[in-house]
Order: sequence, then structure tokens, then C-alpha cells
Amino acid sequence: MGNILEDKHAIEELIARYNQSLDSGNYEAWLACWADDAVFDGLGKVLTGIQAIRGFADGYEVGYRQRLLALKHYTVNFLSLIDGNRATSSSYVQLTTLSDQGVRILLTGRYEDELKRIDGRWRFARRKLHQDFPQPAQPAQPAQTAAAG
Repeated sequence: MGNILEDKHAIEELIARYNQSLDSGNYEAWLACWADDAVFDGLGKVLTGIQAIRGFADGYEVGYRQRLLALKHYTVNFLSLIDGNRATSSSYVQLTTLSDQGVRILLTGRYEDELKRIDGRWRFARRKLHQDFPQPAQPAQPAQTAAAG
């Protein structure tokens, strides 16, 4: 068991490994970020267990990477609380792609993570994506006029 700063750094490294391995198509490295009994709750699905999560990875190549050019996950503003071999962490996420108009933001949101240390390494026990959605446009309000007096 490391100290708090080492644990926080290791959790940030886990999140970076998750991002970079998914973006590069290294799905075995991405799957190694998860505990066998993990839950992934995001994109309108709740996947329970490493086999269900593997199914997501199997469809990711065609569903996302081959369809979207230069797909990249960016995660910032980490807040992690360590409690022995368990931890919670939250961070902001932004997903971008490249088009002929330049970089485009596909989504923004926040990850809420529960982690556990397994054989000395941090793994996701539960990862929930809280996706931001744009607010609906508000109808224009008529201009207020001063009362005649």
C-alpha cells in the first residue's frame, strides 16, 4: 500500500491509460483497467462484469474509431479520496474528433469512479459517465416597453 500522493498519481495514470489505450485501439490494455466484476454505466448502457465490458470494446473499433477521425478523450480536474484499498474519484471529460472544419467536441461530462486496488494496482470497480447535454433554446422574450405616463 502506497502513500496518498502515490495512490492519487496511480489513479490519474489509470485514467490516462484508459483514455489513451481506448483512443489508440489497444483494447487489451483498456480492459486491464477494469476489475473482473466492474460496472460501466455510460452512453445509455449499464455493463456489468468484464465480459460485458469486453463486448463494448469489441464494438468500439467499428462503432467509433473507424468512423470518427482522431478520436481523443481528455480528462482533467481529478478529485480522489483514498480509503485503504478503495477509492473514489471524479473528473471532467471531453471527447473530440477531427473533421475538415477542424477539431470538434463530441461530448463533455463528468466521470464518477469507484476504484479498488487489486494485486497492488488500481482498477475501476464502477465507472459512471454523467454526460452534459445542451440546454434547449429558450424562446425569445418580447422587449419590455416603459408604461406611458
